[in-house]
Amino acid sequence: MSYYAEKDFFDDPALLELVQQVLSGNLTLKWYEVETTRVRARPADPARGLTYQDCNLGPYGYDAIPEFLRDRYSMAARGSVLVEKLPDLGYTINRRSDVWADNVAELYEEAKARRWAPAVDIPWAELLAEPRPVRDAAMAQACTLLEEVALVAMEVPGHWVFSINQEFIEQKSFLCAQMLDEARHVEACRKRALVSGKGLGRASATAEQALKELLSAETYPEASLGTNLLLGSFVLAMYRALATLADTQADRLFGTLSAQDVARSVAYGMGHMRYHLAHQPGKAETLSDYLDRTEHTVVGIVGSSEFLEPLVLLAAGARDAAALARGATFARRWFTTALEQYFERCEAVGLTGRRQRSRLSRLAASLAA
Repeated sequence: MSYYAEKDFFDDPALLELVQQVLSGNLTLKWYEVETTRVRARPADPARGLTYQDCNLGPYGYDAIPEFLRDRYSMAARGSVLVEKLPDLGYTINRRSDVWADNVAELYEEAKARRWAPAVDIPWAELLAEPRPVRDAAMAQACTLLEEVALVAMEVPGHWVFSINQEFIEQKSFLCAQMLDEARHVEACRKRALVSGKGLGRASATAEQALKELLSAETYPEASLGTNLLLGSFVLAMYRALATLADTQADRLFGTLSAQDVARSVAYGMGHMRYHLAHQPGKAETLSDYLDRTEHTVVGIVGSSEFLEPLVLLAAGARDAAALARGATFARRWFTTALEQYFERCEAVGLTGRRQRSRLSRLAASLAA
């Protein structure tokens, strides 16, 4: 539904007269005389510059945000003086512990400091030296799947950012940084598939259905848990595996730089869950139930032939039986390690007993048998 200002400003003679007066040098200076808290922000580390942590001062700082926001629903900057007739933007997420993480401001600063550009930061020319049919085909297919993942990982913060009160500006800024990170992964995955001459591979129905389920989470805490901690744990393991299996600097950088970005999302997901459960401990069972319903999406994504088979081939390096057996062993070990790291993260944030409760444990045991 569209919103319309209380008047058409072309038809506001008082405003138009004010413009004429100001441009004639007659200022009102109402803003100049406003009473606000005076602070002077200084960079704690000149090498890093002025960060959000340095600006965490008085009413302008994020430490001053209350648990419940009851009277700030406009786009007025936090700490500014409110006036009458500010529009209500209809924010539906107004509780701090529903979105906050103690590390979110630091992660936002890191996202800016460690940004990279796929166009120039990956030495694509290395991949043109000689054709490697098996490796290039496997990488093209893995990148096709990872692009599908990145597109949804970009959509999730975009879906929620407008619903979150602007008082949480550092957290909203981090969500925007996540979208830029995932746009970068889309770019890098496409370019890696196309530079080899193989082109993009086959879309995965199971992975996309799983991703859509994660995208459709009903609450922001569920969306964050499902995307940042659950999905993020396995996507982080995916990129680390690609870096481990790389035989060129280009592929190694593709994996490590992408993993660096995903690691930030995982770190936020952990910080968010830890903060959320510290302030709303009664939500632990609700979120555990959500994971009970949602962990099957991991199987749909990492168990899809469009990802698992390329992983086996990259580890194998060839298509003969002995090489494929080595690749399959690597893939089993990869899944077991990624799963264990996911369980450790759940335990660390207060979602205890996940290893015993999860159907993923039983699947891993059956695969190891």
